[in-house]
Amino acid sequence: MEEVEQGLLMQPWAWLQLAENSLLAKASITKQGYALLISDLQQVWHEQADTLVVSQRAKELNKRLTAPPSAFLHHLEELLLPLLEDPAHQDAAHPSKATFSCDRVAEALILRVRSDLSGLPFNWHFHCTPASSSL
Repeated sequence: MEEVEQGLLMQPWAWLQLAENSLLAKASITKQGYALLISDLQQVWHEQADTLVVSQRAKELNKRLTAPPSAFLHHLEELLLPLLEDPAHQDAAHPSKATFSCDRVAEALILRVRSDLSGLPFNWHFHCTPASSSL
């Protein structure tokens, strides 16, 4: 997972425009897992998940979908990374195939994603907790 963490630190911050919030975010997604940092300029939240966490969460949230963790990670990458690209490079003719929302629960921030995967509904929740000062 060190590769994921290093990839995250090298990514630039990007604006994540949601209906209810504008946040800064950066993400790194590989076959081994993902790492995500989100900030509202007052607080920073973080989640890092390996393939075991991805597999367990996929089973909880998507009972009708069966796929290896790498397929879920690839789908998350296809949904999330275009949102974090430079707006000048985003293609307005191809809007995101997903809806994103976020909720704050106690100290945590939950980023929710809804889309389709292989014709079935796909849901994902990024469970972000306050980031350590080392990030």
